Amino acid sequence: MSGTIGIKMSKDLREEMAKFEVNWSEFLRESINEKLKELKRKKIAEHLDSIRKKTAGKNINMAKEIIEWRKKQN
Repeated sequence: MSGTIGIKMSKDLREEMAKFEVNWSEFLRESINEKLKELKRKKIAEHLDSIRKKTAGKNINMAKEIIEWRKKQN
């Protein structure tokens, strides 16, 4: 299933975009996907940092903790 997102932009910007042979829809899709990947990586890194702080000096199976956290995310 797909959806549509609309954006508003100035006429000047739209005219500038038209000067170039770029598939702007594909460009935006790829840019959004890359941003989402970046945000997900950041969220995971922050979570791992919080686990490290909580478990400093303790004997904990980090792989198990990560697997459990991922299950909760889905």
